[in-house]
Amino acid sequence: MKAPRIAFVGRHNSGKTTLLLAVLPLLVAKGIRTGYLKHAHAGFEIDQPAKDSYRVRRTGVVQTIVTGGGQTAVIDDAEDLGLDAAIARYAREDLDLIVVEGFKAEPLPKIEVARAALSTELLCLNDRNLVATVTDFQVSPAVPHFRLGDAPAVADFIGARIGR
Repeated sequence: MKAPRIAFVGRHNSGKTTLLLAVLPLLVAKGIRTGYLKHAHAGFEIDQPAKDSYRVRRTGVVQTIVTGGGQTAVIDDAEDLGLDAAIARYAREDLDLIVVEGFKAEPLPKIEVARAALSTELLCLNDRNLVATVTDFQVSPAVPHFRLGDAPAVADFIGARIGR
């Protein structure tokens, strides 16, 4: 069975990651085996220059796998993968839920996070996949609305959506 997905979307610095850092442990505490997938627009580097794996990657290998201490990381030197391709290639089959950060153009359920200091205009206002909003201002979409700091209510909403 394919794990349900839900995306947290919003402008840069809207508070998506801060909210997720509060919501994710609550989902895990409910017994929901949760995976997380983030879209990094500017690219990223998870390896450190002083480490062997970093230096080995610079030799031209196309994939680096580091495992130990109860963790495994796979670094592929390839084009950016889309949401479905990344999940198909890397997501575990025993997940109950995949929480996505970003990928706002993808057709999946979305929770939009917004702060008045950045804009009171929602990016996904007319997106039929918008299922909730989390803001520090009043919004008018006909979807559930949560306050920016109300992680327990957001976690309960997600749990109810996936039947947990």
